[in-house]
Amino acid sequence: MKSYLTLWKKLALCLIFSSYAMALYAQHPVTGRVSSGDTSLPGVVVYIKGGGVNTQTDNDGRFSINAPAGATLTFSLMGYASKEVPVNNRSTINVQLESTTQGLGEVVVVGYGTQKRKDLTGSIASLNASAYKDQPVLNASSALQGRVAGVSVANSSGAPGGAVKIRIRGANSINASNDPLYVIDGVALSSISISDINVNDIASMEVLKDASATAIYGSRGANGVIIITTRSGKSGDMHLEYNGFLSSNSPMKKYKLLDAVTYAEQANHIAGSNVFANPSSYAGKGTDWQDMIFHHGTTQNHQLSVSGGTEKSRYYISGYYVNQSGLLVNTNQEKFALRANLDSKLSKRVSIGVGIFAGHSNSHNNGDVGGKGNPVMAALAWAPTEPVYDSGTQYNRFAISPIWSNPYMTIKERKNDNSANSVVLNGRLKYDITDWLSLNINVGLDANVARTAYLNNDWVSPGNPGSGQSSLENYTIQNSNSLTFHKKLNEKHDFTLMGIVEETSNKYNSFSASGSGLTSTSNGYNNLGLNTSQGISSAYTNWALLSYVGRASYTFNDKYLITATYRADGSSKFQSTANKWGYFPSVGLGWRLSEESFIKDLGIFSNLKLRGSWGITGNQSISPYSSLGLLNGIQYSYGGTTLYQGYLLGSPSNPDLKWETTKQTDIGLDVGLLGGRVNIAADYYNKRTKDLLLQVPIASYDGGGTMYKNVGVVNNKGFEFFVEVAAVQTHDFSWTATINASTYRNRVVSLGKDSILYRPVIGGGLINTNIQVVKTGQPLGAFYLIPWQGIYTSDDNTLGYKAGDNHYRDVSGNGSIGYEDRVIAGSALPKFLWGFNNNFHYKQFELNVFVQASHGNKIFNATYAGIAAPTSDVKYPTLAASANYATSKNTGAEWADPASKTNRSYVESTQYLQDGSYVRLKNVSLSYSLLKKTTRFADIRFTLSAQNLFTITKYKGYDPEATSTSATSDADAGIDLGAYPSPRTVTFGVNISL
Repeated sequence: MKSYLTLWKKLALCLIFSSYAMALYAQHPVTGRVSSGDTSLPGVVVYIKGGGVNTQTDNDGRFSINAPAGATLTFSLMGYASKEVPVNNRSTINVQLESTTQGLGEVVVVGYGTQKRKDLTGSIASLNASAYKDQPVLNASSALQGRVAGVSVANSSGAPGGAVKIRIRGANSINASNDPLYVIDGVALSSISISDINVNDIASMEVLKDASATAIYGSRGANGVIIITTRSGKSGDMHLEYNGFLSSNSPMKKYKLLDAVTYAEQANHIAGSNVFANPSSYAGKGTDWQDMIFHHGTTQNHQLSVSGGTEKSRYYISGYYVNQSGLLVNTNQEKFALRANLDSKLSKRVSIGVGIFAGHSNSHNNGDVGGKGNPVMAALAWAPTEPVYDSGTQYNRFAISPIWSNPYMTIKERKNDNSANSVVLNGRLKYDITDWLSLNINVGLDANVARTAYLNNDWVSPGNPGSGQSSLENYTIQNSNSLTFHKKLNEKHDFTLMGIVEETSNKYNSFSASGSGLTSTSNGYNNLGLNTSQGISSAYTNWALLSYVGRASYTFNDKYLITATYRADGSSKFQSTANKWGYFPSVGLGWRLSEESFIKDLGIFSNLKLRGSWGITGNQSISPYSSLGLLNGIQYSYGGTTLYQGYLLGSPSNPDLKWETTKQTDIGLDVGLLGGRVNIAADYYNKRTKDLLLQVPIASYDGGGTMYKNVGVVNNKGFEFFVEVAAVQTHDFSWTATINASTYRNRVVSLGKDSILYRPVIGGGLINTNIQVVKTGQPLGAFYLIPWQGIYTSDDNTLGYKAGDNHYRDVSGNGSIGYEDRVIAGSALPKFLWGFNNNFHYKQFELNVFVQASHGNKIFNATYAGIAAPTSDVKYPTLAASANYATSKNTGAEWADPASKTNRSYVESTQYLQDGSYVRLKNVSLSYSLLKKTTRFADIRFTLSAQNLFTITKYKGYDPEATSTSATSDADAGIDLGAYPSPRTVTFGVNISL
């Protein structure tokens, strides 16, 4: 009997479990809608996790699929974060996906607030941190390069922490700054730069380009605005993340130089005598000076962050460390920083937030390595027949050529250290007075305290060693108070009104002391009193800005958009003038054609919006007190031996000085196709900057010097295109691509009573006259050079040149060649930029291929000039190609006969002006992810990548991006005088998220 009962129990249990399994795995229809915000998402792939069944959402974002009650559905669409949702026996499931690209429902940070992308009337580009997550990016400028239409980014120096030039829609000003305004979490930076911010803390960047977007920043928005939002915590369990990478850096290329034997033979030919008695004795010998100054550097980067919180309080805390050695020997930088972002909701209507960033950096020999004859130039010009040392550790100080010092000695013995402490503090309060009225208060501080010290020992400065120190403190305080009204009536009328009062104050002071005749170098630069000759200087400035801002936005029926802004800025920089206040209006219009029935019926566009804007922005980026009459200090002995302090007239006051103003018109079109899988943005802009803040020379009979005046007009115009394509989207494989392209046309329209302004001589001694000018009808950065037309194949009796000499065009027609024959020969500004970014996903693998390019700019390669032909600085050329010089048997030679007695070689000619265009494989990275279900404790991603792997260019120098001119100038640009090149990098990285 018991056996029968046991059998029935077993049968009953089997029935129960099989019924449960049937219920669990029985197929039943599941329907729902997939959206992002209030926007339906067509084309979303919906599939059963672990199964083969899949479907896609229709044009209204709706789907239907047969799924077991216990299954998990996965929702995937390119441009949106995938989402897994358990069925849990439900028949209806509605899903919201979060955009990772520029979707219509995406909330975009604009000046002093946010807007949905579909409601924008201005030209604003967004860059999410996911766009460069697998690349070893050390600063925000590198993240922007090649990824945003209308933004030009050039690494002027490849040194660790080197200067970067960022321009948004071209250059407006000649003397004032063309740098964009950087805003970090609502704080407009004045004391620190974008390079001081930890790029790993950045969640997103918005680039404000047209006047409708930038006019709300008034006198600071003429050059565009980059708004950076840092990462914040999310409610939920604590999230811990580690990001780290290790890079190996090496030179991208080397110059081809003469070997020691050929060099010695050519030197004998040039000298007409046996400078080297037996050139063949150098066979298999010689010094490779490029190998001496360049080495394989390394970079290590580590970041640890923790975030989390509750519905009422959230936190994000991070710390990072970077140690980077440069391509040049004895150059490096070390940085570390901490960040804390805390947000708390005190009540239903009141919330507060605090952001704290503190960073410290130490740099060694990362500044300008000097002008003409710096180690990069000298390493190319130094005779390969020369040894590094005379004997033992005694440097071979001077060579047979050039006149410059031993480059290895210079780079090893120089000591220039910089340290900086950067701080950004941000406190914010939001009070929702009603459901439609809110008050925002933001108080911020950005500060920079830096110190520089140098020691020139007896090797660097023979017979007269010296040392010096300098320090600076720069503090900017900002207070922004905004009142925002937002109301939606009858589901058709959407109003937003904002009023802002803002105060900004900056204080700067510096001190420096230096000397020469140092009696002992044992204390380095720490005892300046040991200098027998000493000097000190100091400076102090204080400027302030008071602003009143109003903005109104109106949307009718989600179709017709208008945004109007008006800002008034009062600047202390114009305190002695009648133009202290500047006024900056703008208006933007938008028409969402895709909401019109006649467009909807076409069934083609998921988005179609026409935009137009006009506005005025300003520029007051000149030194404080520039409008005042100033005195210059001078010491005078009155015929005796004691010096007395006196004063001379300096720059006179200009009571008529006023703001530079930029009027900009923009017409744009936004297009979405194939359910949002293809997104296109196209813009045409025209900017006209007038009343340029220009330093005008004063005639010597009026006292000499310079003064600021409002002179001239500069125009920038161009087209911008951005295309985002989700090319392939399947269960296992996807491919998404973004393409951006920008055209530029820069032109100086007017310079007042002048038609040409000569820029300062750079590289004096090698370059003996101005090779760049600002000229009406030409772009900024215009080169002014003697036209070189090759090599004479027969004698020219008119000009006195012989066959084999350089052939220059006699532009002036005066029967001789000289600096009066200079002509405009191109510009350093690029005409066309583009970038092509591809991401391929296959299961847990991800491949990124990123190509970046610049076209249409010229570079004056003074480095090349210094090693290609005999000059007063370099007696005997070292360039390998220089051996192909003209002779009676070699009439098709590339170079003039260096031994010619009638030849005159002008460095200041088009012979050394080269095409700076390039196409560069900027990044290739392959990543593999181990999911938490495999590792049991964390998601881990491994990445192997290479940067600057391959470059296509006609430029004959090290790096077409590098330049020896200041990154702050556009009138002086594109001159390579031993510029520090960027490296080729191979990187291994790991990300651990738990």
